[in-house]
Amino acid sequence: MVQLLFTLSSHMLFIYVSFYLLKDLVRWEKVLKVTAENTRKVRLLVAFFSIVMGYIMSSFFISLYQLWQEALRGLL
Repeated sequence: MVQLLFTLSSHMLFIYVSFYLLKDLVRWEKVLKVTAENTRKVRLLVAFFSIVMGYIMSSFFISLYQLWQEALRGLL
């Protein structure tokens, strides 16, 4: 149960961080043609990018954490 909560909170944290960074740091007007009609679609695209990036980063750090645990168990 603890591992499940740790994994879920890690995913949510990294998704939030990537959404915040993508929203504030990327000038979407220069990358995409943003108009009044497609603003909602661009926001949805940013949300999907955030989910993908956050999940990948979270999975990477969880894997590092698990490898670190296995390494410590091997030393003991």
